Formats: sequence, structure tokens, C-alpha cells
Amino acid sequence: MIPESKLIESEVLIRKSRLPNDVLLTRKSTIRWLALSLGLINPNESRTVLVDLLDALFYLHYCEEQPTTKDILAKMKEITGSEQNPKAVYYHLQRLTDGGILNRKKGVYYFGTGDEKDLSVIFKRLYESRMNSAFSDIEKAFSRISEG
Repeated sequence: MIPESKLIESEVLIRKSRLPNDVLLTRKSTIRWLALSLGLINPNESRTVLVDLLDALFYLHYCEEQPTTKDILAKMKEITGSEQNPKAVYYHLQRLTDGGILNRKKGVYYFGTGDEKDLSVIFKRLYESRMNSAFSDIEKAFSRISEG
């Protein structure tokens, strides 16, 4: 038996979700919608650490800052009004980095190459690249089974 779980290098999950106007009324609900649509959180996720982390990261990105973990924790405290559990924040930063969504170099975090401003372009390029890579192998598999 092939150890299937060991074959998986990464997953691409994008949800086609309606974007009603009431979602766009607040920054937090918009970021939550983005996290859900990009497959970063599950439906009905009750924990908010990742959404708060994304809020801080997006804010710092648009301020053209490449923050350290300390900067991120400070921004999250400013946004939420309370201290965040550093272990939980480190965990989610590592997940985002391992997933290729976030990059880290010399202790600072950034999206894309670090020079790009438009997050929609950065995320679209990342997800398209992953899907193209996956479909390259899927096409190879279909080609093999079409041979009989």
C-alpha cells in the first residue's frame, strides 16, 4: 500500500463564498471572510488568533513594514486590546510560513517578495502557482491511465 499521506506536499483550498455587503461592513468580518475563502480557517472556527494575526499582518503590510514577531504581537495587542498568547502566535506564524503564505528572513516577516504592495496579486500568484504545479502531476496521471 502506498503511504498516501507522505505523498502530500501541500494543499490548495480555495472556497467560493458569497461576499454579502454585511461582511464588508467591518475589517474583522472581511478578514475572517478572506481567511475562510483562502482555506486558512475552517467554517464555524471559533478561535480568533489567526484572524487577529492576519489583521495585524495585513495592516503592517499596507504600512509597508516588515515586522518582527515582537512588532506583530504589539500590533495584535493594539487591535484586540489584550495580550496574545505568544505560543499560539508563533504557531500560526510558522503555519503561514510553512504554507508559503508568509516569508521570513533575518527575523522579519513579509508577503511575496517583500517589495509588492497588492496582496490580491501576491495571493493569486501563490495559489495559481500551487494549482498549476498540482495539475501538472494530475495531467501526467490522466495521461498514464488513458494509455490503458
